[in-house]
Amino acid sequence: MNNMKWNIFRTIILLLVLATGWSACKKENVHLDTIPVGLGGDSTGQTPTDVFIYDSLTVPYNIAVYYKWQPGQLDFPYEIVPPRETQVMPALKALMAITFVPFNDQTGSTVFLRKYLPKVLKMAGSGQYQSNGSIILGQAEGGTAMLLYMINDFTRQIKDSAVLKEMGHTMHHEFGHILNQNIAYPVSFKQITPAYTGNWYNISDQAARKQGFISAYAESDPGEDFVEMVATMLIGGRNGLSGYDDYEKIMAEQTGGPGSDSYELLRAKEAAVVDYYARAWHIDFYELQARCRRALTGYFQ
Repeated sequence: MNNMKWNIFRTIILLLVLATGWSACKKENVHLDTIPVGLGGDSTGQTPTDVFIYDSLTVPYNIAVYYKWQPGQLDFPYEIVPPRETQVMPALKALMAITFVPFNDQTGSTVFLRKYLPKVLKMAGSGQYQSNGSIILGQAEGGTAMLLYMINDFTRQIKDSAVLKEMGHTMHHEFGHILNQNIAYPVSFKQITPAYTGNWYNISDQAARKQGFISAYAESDPGEDFVEMVATMLIGGRNGLSGYDDYEKIMAEQTGGPGSDSYELLRAKEAAVVDYYARAWHIDFYELQARCRRALTGYFQ
C-alpha cells in the first residue's frame, strides 16, 4: 500500500473511532451523587467546638486548632488515638485558663501570646509511646506548630489533677522552646550541670534531682533542662507531688535541701531562668509563677 492510500485509510479509521466515541457520549448521562473532595465535598459543617475555637483562639491569637484527624497530620507508625470531640472544648478552656490567662494578665494584653504562640495547635487523645519506654506528651515543630496529647484523659476533678498539670507543663515547656528560638537562653546555663546524657530515660526524677536536674528529662540536653525548669516552676513537677506548690516541695524534699550541692545547682538554674525572662521579655517570672499557681488551684471542682 503506497503512502497516499495508507494515509487515506488511517484517516477513515480515525474518523470512525471518533464518531463511535461521540455517539457513546451522547447516549450516556453522567450524574454526580457525591460532590468531589476539594470542590465543596470535604466540609463537615461547623460544630459548637469549631465556633469556640474560632472565637477563643483563632480571632484573639491567630491559632488554628486541628482535632479532626487528617492523613499525615501526626507521626506514624505510632499508635495514637484521636481526641473525642466532647473533650476538646473543655480541655482547651482549661489550658487557656491556667497558661494563656496568666501570661495575658502579666503582660497586659493578648499581644505577647498572639505574636509568639505557634499558629497551629494539634490535639491527640493519647500519648506517643517510644520504643525506649518513654512517652511524648507534647512537641513543638520549629515554633510554628504545637502538638498536645492525652486529651481524652482530661477532667476538672481534683482526683485527676495530674492530667491538667501535665497539659499545663507541656504547654509551658514547648512555649519555652519557642521563646528560646527567638531569643536564646544564656550560654552560661549549660555550664551549671554539664553532665547531660542520652540515657536520661533510665534515670528516675528523684535521682536526677540529686544530681542538680529538676527532672530526668532535663538531663537529656541543656535546652530541655532550661524549659523543664520553666515548666516546673510555673506548673509543678511532672506526674506531680500532692498539692500545687510542687516546685518548692521538690526543692525541700528531693534535692538534699539547702546547702546541698544539688539544691544550690537548681537554685542557680532558677536564677538564670528568672534573669532570662526579665532581660529578654521584660517579664517578672515570680509574678507570673504566682498567677499560674492561682489559676491552677482555682480551676478544679
